[in-house]
Amino acid sequence: MMSEQDPFTGRPNPEFSPAYAKYYFDRTIGQDHLIHALEKDLNETAAFIAGLPPSKADFQYADEKWTLKGVILHFIETERIFQYRALRFSRKDKTPLDGFDEGWYAQHNNTDQRSLEDLRSEFIDVRKASISLFKGMTTAMLDSIGTANHSPNTPRNLGWIMVGHVIHHCNIIKERYLVDTDEAF
Repeated sequence: MMSEQDPFTGRPNPEFSPAYAKYYFDRTIGQDHLIHALEKDLNETAAFIAGLPPSKADFQYADEKWTLKGVILHFIETERIFQYRALRFSRKDKTPLDGFDEGWYAQHNNTDQRSLEDLRSEFIDVRKASISLFKGMTTAMLDSIGTANHSPNTPRNLGWIMVGHVIHHCNIIKERYLVDTDEAF
């Protein structure tokens, strides 16, 4: 499954991931190199955010839903948490990690004071940090199993979840936040 010469070639292993991960893995079908997938998604997502209309930045498509900026900050913060998990698991840290409440994070962020460009810049920084983190891992490190939120996972799987999670939320933005715009995505 994984190349001995290139540790980043290989799809995620659903056996060592939480049930929800399959949905995100499926968003990445057709890709088989983790670093290339992270880089491709970095470029596509940065361009996507740059093209979002500022008039939609604080738009919510329904009551109790996040603003468009809130969605972007959500996938940035989630990636930071997954980076931490990947680091711990790659270092053979067997301490079970708690989950996190995305709603709680959203209630306590500062999107009101953020611009789309600021969030785009932060996404680029965070994704580049993810790529750097993964590039420093061997095959054994990428496939080291840890536990978070009562489920097994590996750094490789977390990388693929990062990509699929961002793709998922960009699709939500296209489908639910840009419905009344002239923007063609």
